[in-house]
Amino acid sequence: MPEDYRFDDQPLDFDDYANQILEQGLQLSPAELHGGICGVLAGSGGVEQDHCLAVVSQVLSMDIRGELAESSLKLIAASEAAMASEEFEFHLFLPDDETDIELRVQALGDWCRGFLATYALALTVPDGGTLAEEVAEIIKDVAAIAEVGFEEIEDEEEAERNYFDISEYLRFASLNLFLENAEIRSDARDE
Repeated sequence: MPEDYRFDDQPLDFDDYANQILEQGLQLSPAELHGGICGVLAGSGGVEQDHCLAVVSQVLSMDIRGELAESSLKLIAASEAAMASEEFEFHLFLPDDETDIELRVQALGDWCRGFLATYALALTVPDGGTLAEEVAEIIKDVAAIAEVGFEEIEDEEEAERNYFDISEYLRFASLNLFLENAEIRSDARDE
């Protein structure tokens, strides 16, 4: 659990967040919800927390309320602050390293599906503009990772390395998209 997802000096636990989701009768993983949040943030370069939650709720067909809404708003705020940090504090909200690799790989795919579902809706594209080649490549990569499945791997060390490498790629790809769209948004406001 990355340290940047702490609220009132208490960490937001992946399993606790999953329980909040289940209590509302939703069939969604915390990773997919966080991916949706990050898709909105990366596509827009940053938005109001309530707007982000509304977009995620609409796109993922959810009615988020109560404790889950409070936790989600805090996760949005923490995620945006981490993405905007010059210290590169942003991390994907995924199960901890003690969780079986198969479940972590599944969560990684869930995160990607959530990200892809919301990114295009929130995307900041200048008038008459098109997606930069680098952005299009990142989106293709995220889409491919979203389809990843777990195959029996005999070498668990190799599986762990691959998981780490893919997680890091997604982390920095998300940061790049956020920073690029934040700059586009800032330039548009200055005009």
